[in-house]
Amino acid sequence: MRDIFSVMGKSPVIDTAKTIADMIDTGTDLTWRYLLPNRKDLSASATLVLNRVNQEGPMRLTALAAAEDTSQPAMTQLVQRMERQGLLERLSDPEDGRAALVAISAAGRELWERRTDGRRERLANLLAGLPSEDALTLLLAAHVAIPILRQLLTIAASEAVSAQSPA
Repeated sequence: MRDIFSVMGKSPVIDTAKTIADMIDTGTDLTWRYLLPNRKDLSASATLVLNRVNQEGPMRLTALAAAEDTSQPAMTQLVQRMERQGLLERLSDPEDGRAALVAISAAGRELWERRTDGRRERLANLLAGLPSEDALTLLLAAHVAIPILRQLLTIAASEAVSAQSPA
């Protein structure tokens, strides 16, 4: 018996990547356009930085700039602006007292948690508009997809670190 891809005349790898990319893009659009509360309060780049520092913990500014694929001067300006807003703070690097680490502040964490709660509340309202079978299907798909997406994040982060390391 032939597999579904050979019958459809498509490459399994390309078709799989396209379908998964479509799912991720749709989720990203939903999140950025409709689920993020008060988008005017925090720019997209500030949101990404706050998320990274919240998820990964304190890091040097140079590492943060590299991780966000931006220049060090641009990251310095963004971090300084976020420090003035009270969202980030600098801590002494325990490995090198001359260096500083960028960390999320208590106010930054509080803002992040409020935005997360708002996003989840808005999503719950949208889910209530779906037929119950569709909401259940989405829930089941999420239970399957989340661990796999986390694996992809780990692979991507590992590749990013490898690409930044000198050969």
